[in-house]
Amino acid sequence: MNQRIRGTARTSVGVALILTAALTVAGCSNTPGGKTVDPSEAKKSIVDAVKESTDAVGGEWTVYRGPAAEVCTQSGGGDGARFVYILERSDTDGTDPAADIRTVEELWKSKGITTERFESGGSDPLTGIRGADGPVTSIGFNAYPQRYSITGVSKCSDGDVKDLRSAE
Repeated sequence: MNQRIRGTARTSVGVALILTAALTVAGCSNTPGGKTVDPSEAKKSIVDAVKESTDAVGGEWTVYRGPAAEVCTQSGGGDGARFVYILERSDTDGTDPAADIRTVEELWKSKGITTERFESGGSDPLTGIRGADGPVTSIGFNAYPQRYSITGVSKCSDGDVKDLRSAE
């Protein structure tokens, strides 16, 4: 069963901390009924979801991490592999975070991803959107004034992480 990411954004949270939170809260399991996911499909699905999101927002994005294989627990209790992919954009001058969040939200909803917007407190709040379900375990778009980032975590797939890492 997939779990949704919950919590609030904090003004001092960086990409690494957000990724840690996303990976800690997001479950990694195959679909009910024992249907398996091939590692190459899991990797492609998260790369596609993140790339389509960055294309929808526009601008120049760079790889912050991945797609990197990590250990996850499959629904049957065995180890599997999920992929984490993070892209970031530092040239946010002239952007409209509210409009970009709406764009990403519409895209994700069209793919069956359940979304939840967030906003930190303060006079200059940090904004973004999180998602779960559909083709991903979790995905998040941080539309911060200093930097945008999109972090995606794939479904848990069959496969040995050590083997997958050595094949890269």
